[in-house]
Amino acid sequence: FICKPVKISELQARVRSLLRLKQSIDQRENFVHCLTHDLRTPLVAANRMLQVINQGAFGETTPKMEEALSTVISNNDNLLKMLNNLLEVYCYDVGQKILSFRDFNLAELLEEVVSELKPLAESQNLDLRTQLEFTENLTGDRMELRRVFSNLISNGIKFTDEGYVEVRSQSLSSADTPLEEQKIQIEIEDTGVGISEEDQKRIFQEFRQGSNKRSGHGLGLHLSRQILQTHQGDLAVRSQPGQGTTFTITLPVHITEKRC
Repeated sequence: FICKPVKISELQARVRSLLRLKQSIDQRENFVHCLTHDLRTPLVAANRMLQVINQGAFGETTPKMEEALSTVISNNDNLLKMLNNLLEVYCYDVGQKILSFRDFNLAELLEEVVSELKPLAESQNLDLRTQLEFTENLTGDRMELRRVFSNLISNGIKFTDEGYVEVRSQSLSSADTPLEEQKIQIEIEDTGVGISEEDQKRIFQEFRQGSNKRSGHGLGLHLSRQILQTHQGDLAVRSQPGQGTTFTITLPVHITEKRC
């Protein structure tokens, strides 16, 4: 076939454009990593010092001082969580996240997360309970899925004033379903404040903040869905204001193609 002649000057211009683009991407990558590191380091140091002060290392503290210190520590923890989520979202967005897929017991992981968050639920007089019908192994990155479950359950606790948060799991497949087609479902249901229909439409968007005053920075749910999609799964929400919320996770039991 006959190709249209290309001028050397045009090729050089295209190369320069691509080099500028690569440089821009590299600069953005360095900026994100430096920003998260430079912000995280003083926050961690400040938290350690505040905890030492709160323990009375520099003299006795009054109840009001302890309350103020606890508030600052809690706010710092929230900032650290936001920075960590920001870095994770960026890694997923640019394809730099490396996942480690292994077989693990799903019920054990869910019970582990629930046990960790139970004191928080009890401090708010909430019943954090499980109903786990699926007790087999699952293929996935255990640490990343743990992040998803912890985020969704802690959100349920955060937005529930009374009642319960329940974690359920079940198989969506029959006994004769081929292994590569088997799926499971995990639900996190709460009796909390609920989510408006308008907020549900954009709840998984990056940096989306809900209309509720307790809404966070809008990264947790976006990141959770990204993690699940890299596991060839998905995350959906069902809710009505004042009647609670249910987040539904769908995952394959066995991932045949490991991708990020």
